[in-house]
Amino acid sequence: MRFFDFIFLMRPTLWVPVWTFFLLGLHRSGGTASFLHFARAFMLYTILMSGVYVLNQIIDIESDRVNKKLFLLADGHIKIAHAWIEFAILFVLAWILAIPYSFQFKLILFFSMILGILYSAPPFKFKCRPIFDLFSNAIGYGVLAFSLGWVRGAPFSRSMLIYSLPYFFAVGAVFINTTIPDIKGDKQANEITTGLFLGEKRAYWLSTVFIIISFGLSVWLGDRICRIASVWSMPLFLWAAIRQNLKTCLISIRVGAPMLTILVGLIFWWFIPLLILVFIAQRIYYKRRFNIIYPKIV
Repeated sequence: MRFFDFIFLMRPTLWVPVWTFFLLGLHRSGGTASFLHFARAFMLYTILMSGVYVLNQIIDIESDRVNKKLFLLADGHIKIAHAWIEFAILFVLAWILAIPYSFQFKLILFFSMILGILYSAPPFKFKCRPIFDLFSNAIGYGVLAFSLGWVRGAPFSRSMLIYSLPYFFAVGAVFINTTIPDIKGDKQANEITTGLFLGEKRAYWLSTVFIIISFGLSVWLGDRICRIASVWSMPLFLWAAIRQNLKTCLISIRVGAPMLTILVGLIFWWFIPLLILVFIAQRIYYKRRFNIIYPKIV
């Protein structure tokens, strides 16, 4: 199982938002890309972000141990030295695969890499700085991943950034609520996230405001996909803000957020089977390796 430990250290669960926003950008651009160039870009971006996720876990061992999650490194199943080697291999491989692509593509890829490093690595460590952690995620997925998909189908333009705005706020809304369950562990690890900084009550309401803004922007920009997803999510975020308990918080994340992914699957027919494959693989791995059921819906 050790080989699979290194595969799942790359956090396949987080491939889903990477893929989702990449495909949203490609679709929203209105352009086309050859399957070969698209598939290669899709793969190399996944590899690059997997390196980011490995780095995050290397640096985040203590808080992960307190929060009892992501235990491959925290519980010593993989040596830190080996994780560093995997991180380096992933980054180098991604850039080798990126060689044939345009300067614009490489520039967005570079910003994605730098933001990912700044998010985890000291002295910047944006993940431990309130608001910085929020903007890092909202920009990383909602803007950069979206833009990378966009430039696979059409040239870089101001419209690309404008059309990414609804997704910036959608990602921000989800991210805020993801920080709430970890407030206790982050406090013990002295990692001041947006959730810890604001407190549960204000964090819940800020995420609700973000999803409402996402809806407003999607209406203004004529983005049917984001409009449907935000209409679906708004009641869940509002319910979480009113009830303010772990169950409603997790429902807002795990039931609200996947709507965008489902809608993308209706556009790209092969996307849903790919997600099902990743889901089943994780269920089998975590059950056989640690006798736990992961990932869960609620």
